[in-house]
Amino acid sequence: MSNAILSRMGMVTIRNVMVAIALASTPLLAGCYADAAYPVEAEGWTPQYYDGYMVYYDGGGRPFYYLNGAAVWIPESSPYYARYYSYWRANPYAYSRWYGHYGYGYRTYRVAPGVHGAYRRR
Repeated sequence: MSNAILSRMGMVTIRNVMVAIALASTPLLAGCYADAAYPVEAEGWTPQYYDGYMVYYDGGGRPFYYLNGAAVWIPESSPYYARYYSYWRANPYAYSRWYGHYGYGYRTYRVAPGVHGAYRRR
């Protein structure tokens, strides 16, 4: 085969591969963006924040947040601890449902530092 034919075949192959990759990844990228845009108020639960980090709860209702993938427990000495615990205790089932459907995806989400309490839509 001549170099021109091989060159043309190579360009077509590369282009076809690039188009296939772009088409295959578009729905995945769109889904990730839509899911992680902002925390969802659903399942009877409104996300809470501690210094801008979304608050999560263990099985006993102890509040914590994620920092670089690691759980950081909110100290009982925090003036916000009782409010977080009470919020969870009022409806732990709503939290469980919310976390199961939405919460896991927001472990890296953060609002402006210094925000405490319930999420409010902008």
